[in-house]
Amino acid sequence: MKIRTSAYVPGRIVGGMRIKWQDVALTVALLLFGLAGTRFAARLQGAEALDVTGYLLITAAACGLLFRSVRPLWTVAVTTAAIAVYLALGYPFGPVLVSGVAAMYAVAVHARIEPAAASALLYALAILPWWKDSVTSWITWSAGWILLPVVAGVLVKLRRKSVVDVRERVVISERLRLAQEVHDVVGHGLSVIAMQAGVALYVLDKDPAKARASLEAIRETSKEALEGLRSELDTLRGSAPLTPAISLADLPALAARMREAGLEVSAEVDEVDLPGSHQQAVYRIVQESLTNVLRHSSPGVTASVKVYAVRGELVVHVTDTGTPGSYTEGHGISGMRSRAEALGGTLEVDAANGFAVIARIPLPS
Repeated sequence: MKIRTSAYVPGRIVGGMRIKWQDVALTVALLLFGLAGTRFAARLQGAEALDVTGYLLITAAACGLLFRSVRPLWTVAVTTAAIAVYLALGYPFGPVLVSGVAAMYAVAVHARIEPAAASALLYALAILPWWKDSVTSWITWSAGWILLPVVAGVLVKLRRKSVVDVRERVVISERLRLAQEVHDVVGHGLSVIAMQAGVALYVLDKDPAKARASLEAIRETSKEALEGLRSELDTLRGSAPLTPAISLADLPALAARMREAGLEVSAEVDEVDLPGSHQQAVYRIVQESLTNVLRHSSPGVTASVKVYAVRGELVVHVTDTGTPGSYTEGHGISGMRSRAEALGGTLEVDAANGFAVIARIPLPS
């Protein structure tokens, strides 16, 4: 999956292309520098003052930079052609060449590497016929005035791409985290609600008090699931309130809700000092494991939860007494494994004797 990110940049729309104000500012700066500086360059080289044609060519070379962000190859074509004609007509070397430097940098930043390399070679060859010194000095000049801008442009482009890739990975990671949280919260709530609804229907006529208790459990479970879903949506919107985080201390209450839903659960949870991220991950792993038992087990199956620390690891062991059989890993198991691996741990499942989920997470130093 690829995410495209973009931002609005003010500018003028010309021929369906949005020209950025930075490109306009650069063009104006190059134009002023070229028009003003060429007079001094002509004096230093003992050349005659420029005529109208010379100034028009300087203007054309600078104006090519207007398209550097949207059509970098146009920039190279216009600027290179203007500079080549300028030199062919015998005008002195001068600030007009700075427009060439800017064009080389622009094509390296905004185009692929192959067109950028071809543009640099074309520009260097366009200068060669009018070069008044040795070929060696032309090579040296090309390295400084052509190669260096291209290399700088490529490095800037790679850096920008790296920053964008990092941002995309962060966005994707956050979306996956939110999807996992929603899956765990809503999936657990719906499973408990479905089980309690079945119990209520079964005992509605025989034991109204039991049916009422099941309906009360449905109300509490749905309320909790809605609060969890609302919290995740607030996080997605960037307006998440400061709500109490789930922890190991909430596991007994989770086991109690499961017992109310008809799944007999025993829980042994050691007191371990853990960061909030570890406690949340352990809670979600236990929650998803018990939810899977509730969904897929037959009547009479029991489950046990053990959370303890041993040899620098936190062990989360959830087992049930169901009938051994084959299984297919779905979003639940993959999500639990992702939570464990995100903290440097592992998660294994075993269906040889009932079904067991064993997570081992290194204790933080």
